[in-house]
Amino acid sequence: MDAICIKGISKSFGQCHAVSDVNISINEGKIYALIGPNGSGKTTLIKMITGLLIPDSGKVTIYDYDIQKEPEMAKTKFGYIADDPSVYEYLTGIEFLSLTGSLRGLHHHEIHDYIDELSGIFPIKDILYQPMVQYSRGNKQKVAFLSALLAKPKILIIDEPIVGLDPTSISTFGKTLSKFAKKGGSVFMATHILSFAQDYATRVGVMQNGKIVDERQIKSSTRLEELYNLDILKQPKECSSIYPSKLIPIKSEYSKKGI
Repeated sequence: MDAICIKGISKSFGQCHAVSDVNISINEGKIYALIGPNGSGKTTLIKMITGLLIPDSGKVTIYDYDIQKEPEMAKTKFGYIADDPSVYEYLTGIEFLSLTGSLRGLHHHEIHDYIDELSGIFPIKDILYQPMVQYSRGNKQKVAFLSALLAKPKILIIDEPIVGLDPTSISTFGKTLSKFAKKGGSVFMATHILSFAQDYATRVGVMQNGKIVDERQIKSSTRLEELYNLDILKQPKECSSIYPSKLIPIKSEYSKKGI
């Protein structure tokens, strides 16, 4: 059974086709990385996968639950981290995690036992009792990640997973995703950090102008930088006249770290 099945998803905003007839299947135990420049449609696609945006056509199923017709059942299967992590800033980290656990239907003792376990992933125990308004973006990202893991989901859906994280935390984040996948979990992440996708994804899709222009398994011989530049440079910029600031030029001298 596919963990996530995306069939013929499309979404337009006025004259701009943000997502056009996208088809993706993600199996259990796999990490799928969606790469592409700003404005290519990655976040729009993720919002349709999570049920935050209604597609014009097509459908998304999460373990056979239609995200539009059976949203409550579908949403029990995944944890979601947005590109700009949303937290209640005047709660402490521990209060935010407790609230998240309660909303997910966990009992008080389950929540605190699992918070103790999860808080060992990142060295942030000393700040969990501080109001999150004092947190850096990176620490908010870490708490959002722990929050997504709290209900022990089968799937993690992550938009720009490592923005704001330091190098050590990036490595920890990636290793945690790999461990999650090895236990049978599935990960769908959108990123423009090519080195992170290269190191941790098992499959990659390249998105430009709302379309998947290339898709393949990650192998030791796969060089994402070359693949990315080749696929992006040959695509016309269909929406650039409408949203010129959202599409950026890709040059061959850009490093593995992305754009």
